[in-house]
Amino acid sequence: MNDKIIQVLGVTQKQSGCGWHRVLLPLAFMPDSYNHICNAPTEEILNERNFEILLYNRFSQFDNDWHETKKHFKVVIDLDDDWELPYSHPLHQYYEPQKKRVINNIFNADMVTCTNERIAEKVSKYNKNVKIFPNCIPLGEQQYTDLRHESDKVRIFWAGGSTHMNDIAILKNPIKRFNALPGIEMVLGGYTDTDPVSKEYWDKVHSMFTNGGKLSNRKLNGTLPNNYMTHFEHADIMVIPLEDSQWHACKSNLKILEAASKRIACVVSDVEPYNKDKDAPVLWVKSQSDWFKHISYLTNNPTERVKMGNDLYEWAKEKYNYQKIGAERREAFGNLIEA
Repeated sequence: MNDKIIQVLGVTQKQSGCGWHRVLLPLAFMPDSYNHICNAPTEEILNERNFEILLYNRFSQFDNDWHETKKHFKVVIDLDDDWELPYSHPLHQYYEPQKKRVINNIFNADMVTCTNERIAEKVSKYNKNVKIFPNCIPLGEQQYTDLRHESDKVRIFWAGGSTHMNDIAILKNPIKRFNALPGIEMVLGGYTDTDPVSKEYWDKVHSMFTNGGKLSNRKLNGTLPNNYMTHFEHADIMVIPLEDSQWHACKSNLKILEAASKRIACVVSDVEPYNKDKDAPVLWVKSQSDWFKHISYLTNNPTERVKMGNDLYEWAKEKYNYQKIGAERREAFGNLIEA
C-alpha cells in the first residue's frame, strides 16, 4: 500500500442519506488521505488542492462533460442500490429516464464502488473495475455511540424514508395482535408533515404501524443524516421488514448495522440482503406469524433483549469494521491513482 497522503474530492448533498453513507462517512474515516466534501465545488476549492480522485454517488454535475472531468481527476462512481427501479417503486417515474445517465457514468468511471455482489455483477457488464465496499458504521464515533434513553415502556422501533410503504405494510396485520403485549410503545422514526403529500404518506405509515393509533406510540420527526441516529436512542426492539424481490436484494444491510451501533435487539425479514448475514445475532422472520412471536419473546425477556443487542454490536464491530474497510478503500484508491 502506498503510504503517501492522497487527495479526494467528495461531492454530495447534505440531505442525502446515500451521500452520507457512501461518500461522507467513508472519506471521513479513510486513512492517509486529505478529503474535501461539498455539494458544489467552487473554483477556489478546486484550486486549493491537487485533488487526485473525484468521488460521488450515482450522479453529479461533473458527469455532464466526461472529457473535461477526466482531465482533472480519476473518477470513482459509487452505487448503493440497483439503478433500475421496479414499476411499483414510488420513484420509478423519476429514475426511469435517468437509467442511461447512470449506465454512461458507470462506463466512463475509472472505478465503480458498490455495496454487494449483486450490484457488482450488474456493473461489470459496463465496467470491469468494480470494487465491493460494504456499508459500515463507525461504532463509538459521532452519532454512532451506544447512547439510548431509558423508558418504563418497551419501545418497538422502525425508521425509514418516504419510499418504504410496502415494507411497513408487511407489519400491518401482525401489529393488530400487539395489543396483547404489555407496556409497549410503538416509536416511528422519520415522520414528516412539512407538506400535504408527505403528511398523507406518513399518516398512512403511522396508522399501519400503530394499528390505527390504538397502540401507545410516538412520532419522531425526520432529520438530516448527520443527526438521524437520535431516533434510535428511543428504541428497545427494532423491526426491519423488507419486501422479497430482486431489486431489494441489491440493497445493503445498513439498518442492522445502525441498530448494532445502539445495541438494539432486532427482528428482521429473512430475505436478501439481510439473510446474506445469517450469522447475525438477530431473530429472523420466516413467516408472518414470526413477527408477533419474536417481538412477544423480546418484550417479555429484557435480559435477552440486552444480550442480543450486545451480541449484535460485537458482531458488527468484527465483521463490518469501519477501520478495516476504510483501509481497503484507501488501498484501492491509491492503486487507482498510480495506475
